[in-house]
Amino acid sequence: MHIPKVFIFDMDGTMFDTEQISYICWRDVCREYGYELPEDVFRSVIGMDNRRIAAVFGRYFGPEFPYDPIREKKVADQLQYYREHIIPVKPGLQDILAYAKGRGSRCAVASSSPESQIRFLLEKAGVASYFSVVQSGEDVAHGKPAPDIFWEACRRSGAKPEQALVLEDSRNGLLAAHEAHIPSVFIPDIAPVSDDVAALAWKRCRTLADVPALLEAEEKAVERA
Repeated sequence: MHIPKVFIFDMDGTMFDTEQISYICWRDVCREYGYELPEDVFRSVIGMDNRRIAAVFGRYFGPEFPYDPIREKKVADQLQYYREHIIPVKPGLQDILAYAKGRGSRCAVASSSPESQIRFLLEKAGVASYFSVVQSGEDVAHGKPAPDIFWEACRRSGAKPEQALVLEDSRNGLLAAHEAHIPSVFIPDIAPVSDDVAALAWKRCRTLADVPALLEAEEKAVERA
């Protein structure tokens, strides 16, 4: 594989260690409304867009579940948490961003989170300047695991799918990358990913820090071939 023209990053669980924060916010707001959200149900929706999460929660809690007001308060509470706390950055984020910049590659975020939340975290972490494209799943017709969000990130980055590389931690993200015909690197986090879905990724790495060396080795192998 050649060096990608654009690196497409998932955000929660890939760039920032925020999935557990998201769960706590969902859990606490659900409790305020009289519902108990098990962690395994939350984990099943990691990477999904708002519409799919609403459908899953509706099936679990029943049609009377007041999803919209709960989600609105959850998003507000989570943003307030981000304002008041240091948000852990995943290992290797600065390494791969510097690598992409040094190789002349563009960087894009393709996340199911609201765009306001994405931009806030990028600014707070001091990495916003690396990203030429911020693509929220709320702004495409079909979110992950559909391919739309990655296709739109490619279009806005001026790259064909085969010229991109997706960095993902979730089942839904890996499925979306596969459907988009974009190679992906699976970097596990807390989201459950079965072996058959993990096998759809081009490679698997322990952290983002491992990706530059992997790409350099692959590029040298192509040159020798």
